[in-house]
Amino acid sequence: MINLEQTLKSKRILIVDDLVEARSALKKMATLLGCEHIDTATDGREASELLMEHDYDIVFSDYNLGKGRDGQQVLEEARYSNRLRATSLFILVTGENAVDMVMGALEYEPDAYITKPFTLNMLRERLTRIFRIKQQLNPINLAIDANDIDRAIVLAENLLQENSKLLMPVTRILGKLYMRQQRYNDAIKVYSTLLNTRSVSWARLGQAICLHHLGDPQSALALLKQNLQKHPMYVQCYDWAARILMGTGKLKAAQQQLEKAVSISPKAVLRQIELGKLAYQNENYKVAEDAFEQAIRLGRYSCYKTSKNYLNFVHAAQHSMGSDASRESKNKVTKALKAIEELRQDYAGQIEVMFETSIVEGKTYLRTDNQDGMRSSAKRAEELLSQIKEPDIDQRLLMTEAYIDTGQHVKAKDLMNKLKAEGLDDQETNRLEKLEGELNEVAIREYTTELNARGVQAYEKGLYEEAIEAFDNATSYEEAGVSVLLNTIQAKVSFMEENQVDVGQLKDCYQLFKRIGEIGKADERFSRYNKLKQTYTRMKRAAAI
Repeated sequence: MINLEQTLKSKRILIVDDLVEARSALKKMATLLGCEHIDTATDGREASELLMEHDYDIVFSDYNLGKGRDGQQVLEEARYSNRLRATSLFILVTGENAVDMVMGALEYEPDAYITKPFTLNMLRERLTRIFRIKQQLNPINLAIDANDIDRAIVLAENLLQENSKLLMPVTRILGKLYMRQQRYNDAIKVYSTLLNTRSVSWARLGQAICLHHLGDPQSALALLKQNLQKHPMYVQCYDWAARILMGTGKLKAAQQQLEKAVSISPKAVLRQIELGKLAYQNENYKVAEDAFEQAIRLGRYSCYKTSKNYLNFVHAAQHSMGSDASRESKNKVTKALKAIEELRQDYAGQIEVMFETSIVEGKTYLRTDNQDGMRSSAKRAEELLSQIKEPDIDQRLLMTEAYIDTGQHVKAKDLMNKLKAEGLDDQETNRLEKLEGELNEVAIREYTTELNARGVQAYEKGLYEEAIEAFDNATSYEEAGVSVLLNTIQAKVSFMEENQVDVGQLKDCYQLFKRIGEIGKADERFSRYNKLKQTYTRMKRAAAI
């Protein structure tokens, strides 16, 4: 029989609650139960700081902690930073009933979950049950805390033989320890022993994970599917299904699994990040944008806050930006620039992050045809790149692209030549070749623009043959735009009106109209296009072709 008061007397306790009444009430209960060493925190930030400073035996954390980190994020951070020993207890206290409020926290395996309101007797009974089991598992947990996994496994195996009543908690520990040592067949065996006595969802999940590591994805997916039929809210099953499907190259199916997981547990930052990356890879930019936006919001007070979330969000948002003045487009740009500004505030001292921020800002301005913004961002990126002691190839390729976007072709070519001289791997060579192609396209566009201007000048002087020569040179390039094609048709039509219908010129006009395709009535060039088409048709009839 456990003596709760004696057990709690030596324990160091942390109580986390933003409401002073609730904090005081729980502290009073804990004192009445025998606790003598109690610290309190009024929010998630203070709780995380205390957890970093002290080794706590028991943490009572409310789920809702006002602004900033919530109870789930306190638990996440404690697990992430290894500030919760195996011998410790983390008890989540909340009055929330909404599924999405608790599913995420349960993923990080709090030792218990208590719903408010509760009485002193209810708390006593709950803690007595928890410590009754925890005390019997203590030697195993002490070995885990000492990182003596071999000893922990031996102790767990012995306890499993000695006390069948502890089958579930010991199996849970032992299965994880086996997997930690990549003893997947042993883990499957111990999970099977439990599953032969009762249906336990986490044991079936454990088997699926082991089968995946043993190279049997189909059997693993079958087990996960079986688990989800019985427990459709078991969010980790969706996570592992997505991971396994990704391993088999089924990226869209993997995304669907992650989207289901997020719909059940939207507050898990890492899941939102993974969904964002996968959706972006699948070119589903709207889903990626939403996921990274959530990752920013949820991660703002989390240990998982990273500059990559902001940068990835802007990258995803850029795909639906445009130079139009629609409300949606303006909203995307505003959000992107806000994320960029937040990056500059939070990561000001990190030169490499600031460099990438300037690059992604320039791309945002490129999407919205803001030439001044593009040049300003490129200049800032250039200054930051000069401050990086040894910029890597990726950073210099990004700078090359920024030079091309802003028309600084000499600088782009110079940087390309330097990169070639260093020697690149296949992937880097492909990127460089693509940039060279873009630079050539830009040069061609500039040349066709020059030829077009020469043709317009000759046309306005009535020198139609000279104009046709310039326009024909311009349209010989596939990059020639619709306006250049229309100018060419107009020069040929005017030449034929002044002289005589020429079959060769008419055939040229036919090919040019074919390249243009249909122009909608809403297009400002429609009227000109329509008149030229009518004149061309009339001339064609006159020539009887």
